[in-house]
Amino acid sequence: MKKFKSVLLVDDDDTSNFISEIIINKSSITDSISTVKNGNEAMKFVSSHCLPEACDEECPQLIFLDLHMPVMDGFDFLSELNRHMPDHTKCFKIYVLSSSSNPHDMDKAKEYNIEGYILKPLDMDKMRRLSLAS
Repeated sequence: MKKFKSVLLVDDDDTSNFISEIIINKSSITDSISTVKNGNEAMKFVSSHCLPEACDEECPQLIFLDLHMPVMDGFDFLSELNRHMPDHTKCFKIYVLSSSSNPHDMDKAKEYNIEGYILKPLDMDKMRRLSLAS
């Protein structure tokens, strides 16, 4: 599996983040995991570290994004990201990591430039199935 400089978890659920961090560490895909609680915090994080012309060391190469969060949800984050950083795929890949199996959410997520849609919780089998090759 490919190794990434860093991974960003965007989720308001502490338990889900705890489980995801364990699985990500176990998979050895990165040595650096950052966590934010909503899309607004994620937007600030990527805006300060991921300029399209120069993605710095703090810029996550992989983002796991929850959809349903307070303040700014995952869909609003994806909309803002497309508006302010249309070339974000040069810096990072996004996987939706959600507890929602609602077909409407899955279809709506596909309207954005994401790598895939994963149902929570993250586990080693799901990590192995991800097509993380660049």
